[in-house]
Amino acid sequence: MASSARQTARTRQSPRERPAKPPLSREAVVDAGLRVLRDHGIDGVTMRAVAGEVDTGAASLYVYFPNRPALLDAMFDEVAAKIDLGPEPDPERWREQLVGLLNRIVEGMDDYPGIARVPLANPPTGPAAAQIAERTLALLAAGGVDDRSAAWFIDIVFLFVNATAYETSILVAEGAEEGEVGARIEEQLAQLDSDQFPHFARLLPVITKGSGEQRFNFGLRLMIDGLLHTEPPDL
Repeated sequence: MASSARQTARTRQSPRERPAKPPLSREAVVDAGLRVLRDHGIDGVTMRAVAGEVDTGAASLYVYFPNRPALLDAMFDEVAAKIDLGPEPDPERWREQLVGLLNRIVEGMDDYPGIARVPLANPPTGPAAAQIAERTLALLAAGGVDDRSAAWFIDIVFLFVNATAYETSILVAEGAEEGEVGARIEEQLAQLDSDQFPHFARLLPVITKGSGEQRFNFGLRLMIDGLLHTEPPDL
């Protein structure tokens, strides 16, 4: 019995022999939050869950973030920092560059499903998000867009960008395939009385057609082309 106890004592690691935990930092907490987001979705990102990811108590996180919204803002800015801003604005290609940048933003948020809900509730002001907005404004300036229109356009276009990415995250969470959603909507619309809804009946063959990317880029073209043919707001 005594021999067994001594053997157990020898095999048990002392505190000095155990691997040291990585030091806690703001960056470590943000990275942990993004891991929780990927595994459990945006609603799963709680202070307790993130603390568990870095093997500490929730109280330790408040040293770096006063609350959950502040942590989510920092997580969004970390995602924004990964997005390629692309080449410097070219007045000859500014529209193409702008569409490319906005597509990369959606793709970047798609890597972290649900993160797009953060800027929908609270316009981001972190350094990386500000760099994206700055590049967008620079592209608009390269295209000769009036400053008043540019200032409002970034609010409107990013609402569209964020909503698109968040819609995708909802479909991912539900396990829905893009084609399945279109087929379901088409089936429901087909049940409408064609006499009462003649336009729906007429457009049914095309109303659900096209990929999400095609629809997104169509929306971007509508906004950008409309921007160039709309009087600046009277501020």
